Amino acid sequence: MNKRLFKLLQIVVTITLLGVVFYQAGLLSTEGQQRFIALLKNASLPLLILSVLVGVLINLVSAFKWFLLTQSQSLGAGYWRIFAYYLVGQFYNIFLPTSVGGDVVRSYELGKFSGRQADSLASVFVERYTGVLTLLLVAAAAVLSQLSRFNQGFVIVSLTMFALGLGLIGWLVIDKRPYNAVRAALLRKAPISAKVFAKLDTLVGSIDHYRAQPITIIVAFANSLLFYLVAALNVYVTALVFNADVRLVDMLIATPIIMLLMNIPLSLGNIGLMEFAYTSIFLAMGYGAELGAAVAILMRLKSLFDGALGGVLHPIFVTQKHE
Repeated sequence: MNKRLFKLLQIVVTITLLGVVFYQAGLLSTEGQQRFIALLKNASLPLLILSVLVGVLINLVSAFKWFLLTQSQSLGAGYWRIFAYYLVGQFYNIFLPTSVGGDVVRSYELGKFSGRQADSLASVFVERYTGVLTLLLVAAAAVLSQLSRFNQGFVIVSLTMFALGLGLIGWLVIDKRPYNAVRAALLRKAPISAKVFAKLDTLVGSIDHYRAQPITIIVAFANSLLFYLVAALNVYVTALVFNADVRLVDMLIATPIIMLLMNIPLSLGNIGLMEFAYTSIFLAMGYGAELGAAVAILMRLKSLFDGALGGVLHPIFVTQKHE
């Protein structure tokens, strides 16, 4: 698909999703706008501060998994450097079209520090893959536990897309025959691609190193599960800022489904998709779309805060190299 056409499609999807969000939250009527403003005005300041702190905690937990993966490959970066690179990636996510762009940046910075770009990229890949696979499993369990609420087309399609995509990636990682076949064919037709495949071979080898470390992978999955528990706590506390009647058990169910929907690269910079995920799932859980919209706004503001912190840390850490 032409890049301009794809970008235009993303803009259309973004505007459409925002329109749906405004409709669901009642923001197209004066009465609905007044209710929403009242919801924001009644926000609890102490819980708002707690929400920000829990947001910091979730970054600490996520960065720790990446740190463990880098340690298993002896990349030489301490935890706080990894944490800084993690936030630097979030800083670039503000400007780049998808979160993958931020992953590339943090991988590059770690590679520049360690002098091992392929191993650095492999650590980010494994960190991401184990996280998204855990998300899929947790989200599927959440949907099955509340099938009467979540038996909706966009939820089922999202689960199916992720299952197929992750299954294909997992197959390509485990079975080298497809990669080797494509590699051999392209090298015959375009020998100039040898330099590209030389780098890809190094990356594939770096990823293979993790297959020989089952304990590291098990710990990564365990950390991913912990991450989603903290993520649910993050959504729960953020919702409490606006509504004291929210139940933690409901947020444990809703959060993985919301996060799964947010990871679909449909809208421009995830704008609209994130808000749609919150309003739709909060509505399905019986809390009202207006609360979902308020939570989405605060969550986006917190992500911007994380990105801003990454921007501050960027000049401090990216210029240093491992001795």
